[in-house]
Amino acid sequence: MKNQLMKRSALSLAIAGLSCAAMPALVWAEEESSKDDTVLEEVMVTAQKREQSLSDVPSAVTPITGEYVQEMISAGENIRALAGRVPSLQIESSNGRQSPRFYIRGLGNYDFDVNATQPVALIYDDVALENSVLKSIPLFDIEQVEVLKGPQGTLFGRSTTAGVIKVDSVKPSQVEEGYARLGYGSHNTETFEGAYGAGLTDTMAARASVKYQKRDAWIDNENAGTSGDDFGDFDELAYRLQLLAEPSADLSILAKLHGFHQSGGQPQVFYANAFTPGHEGLRPGFDVNSAAHDYTDSGFEMDHTGGSVKVDYDISSSLAVTSVTSYDTVTSFSSADIDGGVQGGAEAIGQPNQQAFFSSASGDGLDDHYQFTQELRLAGNNDNLFYQGGLYYFQEDITVRSVDFDNAGTATNITFVDQLTTSTAAFGQAEYGVTDDLSVTGGLRYTMDTKELDVRPGTPSSASAASVDDDDSYFSWELAGNYDVNDDWTVYSRLATASRGPATLGRFGVTTKADTETITSFETGFKSMLFENRAQWNTTAYYYHIKDHQLTATGGSDNVNRLLNADKTIGYGVETDLTAQLTDNLRLTFNMSYNHTEIQDASLTTDLCSGTPSCTTSDPYVATVPGAYGDRTLVSIDGNPVPRSPEWLTNIILSYRYPVEGGSLNASTDWNYRSESNIFLYESTEFVAEARWIGGVKLGYENYANAYDISLVGRNITNRIVADGAIDFLNMTAFTNEPRYYGIEASKYF
Repeated sequence: MKNQLMKRSALSLAIAGLSCAAMPALVWAEEESSKDDTVLEEVMVTAQKREQSLSDVPSAVTPITGEYVQEMISAGENIRALAGRVPSLQIESSNGRQSPRFYIRGLGNYDFDVNATQPVALIYDDVALENSVLKSIPLFDIEQVEVLKGPQGTLFGRSTTAGVIKVDSVKPSQVEEGYARLGYGSHNTETFEGAYGAGLTDTMAARASVKYQKRDAWIDNENAGTSGDDFGDFDELAYRLQLLAEPSADLSILAKLHGFHQSGGQPQVFYANAFTPGHEGLRPGFDVNSAAHDYTDSGFEMDHTGGSVKVDYDISSSLAVTSVTSYDTVTSFSSADIDGGVQGGAEAIGQPNQQAFFSSASGDGLDDHYQFTQELRLAGNNDNLFYQGGLYYFQEDITVRSVDFDNAGTATNITFVDQLTTSTAAFGQAEYGVTDDLSVTGGLRYTMDTKELDVRPGTPSSASAASVDDDDSYFSWELAGNYDVNDDWTVYSRLATASRGPATLGRFGVTTKADTETITSFETGFKSMLFENRAQWNTTAYYYHIKDHQLTATGGSDNVNRLLNADKTIGYGVETDLTAQLTDNLRLTFNMSYNHTEIQDASLTTDLCSGTPSCTTSDPYVATVPGAYGDRTLVSIDGNPVPRSPEWLTNIILSYRYPVEGGSLNASTDWNYRSESNIFLYESTEFVAEARWIGGVKLGYENYANAYDISLVGRNITNRIVADGAIDFLNMTAFTNEPRYYGIEASKYF
């Protein structure tokens, strides 16, 4: 059912335009089209679980078109390639192509546990994928991605304190169409993607989509005694089958089945002592193409299958009901040389590709897993009022297997963690049109969460049986206003809350838990269309504070994570984006965000750089206590920023089209900047994700008459390599971003 609430002029609707990270003129209208390419298009979003013009949504939402998604992941990349492409969005992972971790406005969770919770929810075709392994699902045949910034507790519920990444795939229709795309590039990267959809009968349609990509190993393990190319390979196959039934004008039923298989020789390549004591950045002479591991049985594998059924029924012209039912299951296991080097003695401390005292190799995975969700929602409108409300149920049951290995690949320590999470909620939201130009929105959600975690020692195991349970109930709410100043300017303000329910961990028998965190956020901004719809400029300013902020102390003096609660964390910043059609054929896309975060808890401490080695810090020393591998130094983290949260993100894209007979020559370049950020809770000179610019280019030809295109693609063309993260267990281990990539792609549309 389409919202009939606000009857605005066509020009007012047009101010939606394109956000800065939407489509950077990557796909142009056909030569004979009557469409004016110099005018930015209206963008529709579903950020409030209904179709609306972007300008009618009283919050900061950045839509990313499917074409732009394809542009960013064209080099064999996955969803991590969207990092920094929209204001305030950062994505990274210490598990390589698995378990991406999202950060919005400086808030995320860098915990590598496969049962860790995140403050950013991934909503894939109306289904929240809770587990980090589920979030590995690749992007293909995508209609649109929407980045919802700030708390989204009213409509999307738990674990949305920072925001939501909402992904919508292309749906079946009666129109027969599809595409096939082939790619080949550096490291023998091969990709194939295709989709086909058509009507089966007058009331039924189907669509099938598939994506396959592989890459050969390209990193040499100096300790393996081979000629090279030992790490860096992967093999992935994903599919999606959808069936749409519309037996009447009032009823539609969309059924979806999807699956994903992934395997490879190394989930993440770690480099021992990649940092130099007392200095920021990777050590001089660091070579991303060369590592040295004495544990060589590493690898990763994952199988994910799931499905959903969405039913939309119009009870009347002003009342509709929606039901979304889903079930997903995944099994996975990945292991790696965690210390990233070859074992030595005290002389190995600080030496590249070496580590002292003993080796550390471990793996984690899901032996059993299922997730079930059910949402039932009622929506209606009456004159100038739109309302919606519903019930939500979520259950996830998982078994995590964690294993320590010796260098020969023999398990030396095994533990199992069984975790059951259940969440139920009731919610409602209403939007009231006070005048033709002013609307107000209010919403409320009540949630009940329970967690039950049990540790089961395996054989062999150094852990004892243990359990930790927790439960909580809480309210989330929002109040927002949207005002059309004139046909070209809209201003809005929003006050909202959201919560991340209680969290539990138990890796290798070390059980910890954290209380529910709650964020209260205020934002205000404007959306504008300029120069006769040839440019759009959007800007938002925000402030938030978090009570009982859930934090994770990773690594430290042993290879586990511990949950903490900070009394308070504050954040504030500004996001701005601009899209401008500079000439008939040249488009500029620009966005920038500033995100400041600060932990405020005078009593909160963490381990400094584990026991061996020490690192350089300005954090106040609190105490020195005995540890398993030497004395542990505790430091205060009061006043520190949230880890892996750069203050500045900038993205610039220039796209140019040169018309030729029957088609066009296209060229684009994109440049993405990320300022430096702390890797851990403590501040140190060494453990810093450095500032960097990453650039890309694309040169191509598009043929309108025969519906095909061919392009040359370059990613990280300056080959800028920096640390994306680190492990402070035993030595100064780092993992990095991807090196330079060049490739060719060809697509055929039908």
